[in-house]
Amino acid sequence: MGLTHYSILNQIIPEAEFTFVETNSKLSFLLKNNINAKFISDPSLINSPQDFTLVTTPPFVHKSILIDSIKREDKNIFVEKPFGGHRNNNFDSNYDHIFIGYVLRFNPIVSWIKNNIKKNEVKEVNASYRSNTIEQKPTGWRNGNYSGVLNEMGSHIIDLSNYLFGLKNFKVEKSDIKSVFSDVDDVVYSKIIADNKIFNFNLNWVDSTIRKPVFDFEVILKKNKKIVFDQQKMEIFKSNKLIEKKYTVDLIKEIPYYLRGVDFTSQMLDLINHKSNLCRVGDALLVNNVMYKILEK
Repeated sequence: MGLTHYSILNQIIPEAEFTFVETNSKLSFLLKNNINAKFISDPSLINSPQDFTLVTTPPFVHKSILIDSIKREDKNIFVEKPFGGHRNNNFDSNYDHIFIGYVLRFNPIVSWIKNNIKKNEVKEVNASYRSNTIEQKPTGWRNGNYSGVLNEMGSHIIDLSNYLFGLKNFKVEKSDIKSVFSDVDDVVYSKIIADNKIFNFNLNWVDSTIRKPVFDFEVILKKNKKIVFDQQKMEIFKSNKLIEKKYTVDLIKEIPYYLRGVDFTSQMLDLINHKSNLCRVGDALLVNNVMYKILEK
């Protein structure tokens, strides 16, 4: 993820000076031949405040690096999701210069939903995220408390549900959790009630029928309407009759650089400009708390 964000930022702000903190000396040696940046192995060597700090490490070290960045008074701090995992749910939520990398917020279809569907119209949300990510027992941190389908994929769905429809005042009504290959959650179903709305989450990263990760939402609205959407398209139904359809290509705007989809460039543009759609600490902590309660249920 660090290389992805670097590649995008290097194109949209070519005058920027970059520093990589990489503790793996072999990896640093290889990257130096292809990247115009300074490489250091010890973050304590950075003494002055940075304009932008991007934390793209595994989740179990997010918090310690973040605390060092705050002490150094870095101006803008971007932390990859899921913001330290579900057990990090007591962090100070008052920081206004810390942002969390829930990139699906920047999907063009998601942006359309955000701008056109009112939260008070929503009755029920059925959301899933499926992939064939895990085919055998993982090793290292991916087989522990900081991983699992809920942390690594479900956090995206939970954040989108909160961003689009609201998840405050939530209560976990039901959870069904299965370990298939790993020692943590590989398949999760959960039912949540939040402000009189029903949320059903289905998460599965051991689905052998899936070629690449895919999310989808079915949103039941008042007045007998329904919206179904995923990464590529959105359909609106009234009394089960299709009344409107839009595709990503209908909504996409011209962007200066394309890597891993328009979402990632839009996210970095928001970081260096308006910061209007990025996930902030309070929302990220809500996501972590929802995950914690699901696994605790």
